[in-house]
Amino acid sequence: MEGSVNKYSFVFQPDEAGLVLVDGLKQQLRAALAAEFPDKDKGWYHSCNSKAHVTICAFTGNEDTLIRATEVLQQALLYERSQYVYFDHFSSFAEGAFYIAPTVHARSYLKDRARKVVNTLSSFDLIEISDEPHISIGRRLEPQRLEIAKKLLRSVDLSFMCAGVHIRGFNPDMGQYEPVDFVKFGNQSKESSGQLTIKF
Repeated sequence: MEGSVNKYSFVFQPDEAGLVLVDGLKQQLRAALAAEFPDKDKGWYHSCNSKAHVTICAFTGNEDTLIRATEVLQQALLYERSQYVYFDHFSSFAEGAFYIAPTVHARSYLKDRARKVVNTLSSFDLIEISDEPHISIGRRLEPQRLEIAKKLLRSVDLSFMCAGVHIRGFNPDMGQYEPVDFVKFGNQSKESSGQLTIKF
């Protein structure tokens, strides 16, 4: 079974409350842009419809490739630990991206976990590798639009339990990624590996 070639993205993703929060922020920005630029696509901008996520990397392959990658990832993440991560301020990149940034501690944790994923999947011809954890609100915003985003969205408080890696497949008909799989962190200790833990 080879299957058709598709693009798969590996991300950290907030819980449902976080997804709703970020979607609300994006819709606020879209409404503000639509009011300021009424002749431009009802406020549409890059990333305005995508679900909140922290990009790790992506690759192009068929279903067999994805199965192999998932199996390798499951083994590699057995000893990675889940942790709450906090995003507490907005920031921007030079190319016009406006995003929610993590705390220093959360950034360090996410960078380490992302590096583990990238190293594990390095034989799969990765693309779109991100080395700066962030949750995009908008991408490729023109300077005027970026300024509106900065004035409109000033404070944010978002946290979630980072418990594994979400795998998404690109749906070309929708122009968006859809959930495919979730690889949980094993939370196992290397010292006690092989021993059974009995829960009471």
